[in-house]
Amino acid sequence: MATLATGCSGFIDNQAATSTLKILQASQTAALRVPDVELARAALPGGILQLDAFAIAYPKRREFRVLHAMALCQYATAFVFDDWETATLAARSDEAAHAADRLAPLLASCVDANLELLPPAWRAARVRGPDAVVALMPSATRAQVPQLIAIATADASRLALAPFARLADLPMIRAMLERATALLPGALEARGELLLGTLAAGQSQFMGGDDGSAYFQRARTLAGEQNLLVDVLYARAVAVAHGDRALFETTLARVLAADVTRWPDRRLPNAIARQKAQRYLDAEGTLLPPPAPPTPPGSGASDGRLPTPGS
Repeated sequence: MATLATGCSGFIDNQAATSTLKILQASQTAALRVPDVELARAALPGGILQLDAFAIAYPKRREFRVLHAMALCQYATAFVFDDWETATLAARSDEAAHAADRLAPLLASCVDANLELLPPAWRAARVRGPDAVVALMPSATRAQVPQLIAIATADASRLALAPFARLADLPMIRAMLERATALLPGALEARGELLLGTLAAGQSQFMGGDDGSAYFQRARTLAGEQNLLVDVLYARAVAVAHGDRALFETTLARVLAADVTRWPDRRLPNAIARQKAQRYLDAEGTLLPPPAPPTPPGSGASDGRLPTPGS
């Protein structure tokens, strides 16, 4: 009888986990249809705690840990990072610092939650440093692509917060994204391709070379016109890298004019994309400052030489 009772209990427990998982997965789909960004933002912290509780309650069901890691990373990179970016572009330094203080531990938790979903070798490599992670990259599999992209996105966000302190992480971030996009092109709405393009454009702005356009074209082909974030990040990255004000304005204006009701299953991602588009347009003077006025004749600097002390 005891054995039978134990078996029944395990069956019931498994059925409960399966039913709960179906509801949670359905809620993920439903959330994409929400047009109100603030409603989604307010709901997500409670969802993170709930998913963590389910992951603890059903430790043998990896799917709960996957959903928890996904929600945690989405909250950090889609909402709190945007708070930091908004304040930074508006030169509200105190507000930006507060957002950065919130964001740093959330990004660390995002990385940790995804490392828990990977074999132990990945965490050990992180401890040894970026070169060890790069060396491990050939062992990555298609099944690990979502975790690689999530970790790379969190690392790229941390790089944005402290560019000089984390510059050594850049080759590791690129290696993760290149491996992920080679294994599973267009995964997670072409997030890997978009991030590679953004990184390439940022580097080209200061050092020349590839501006990342090819990555954005690939993302557009893979994600389709319904993913408005492709155009938003193209304007933010490539148009800004080239100093092309017309391209910047027309691309973002096209996003804001798009009829998002055409894609009801993408209302929330596109609403977030449109918020970013408006944010960048509002910060156009910061992202694309007007050129310096020409030096008046006779100023001593019109011949291209640096002025001497006292001149």
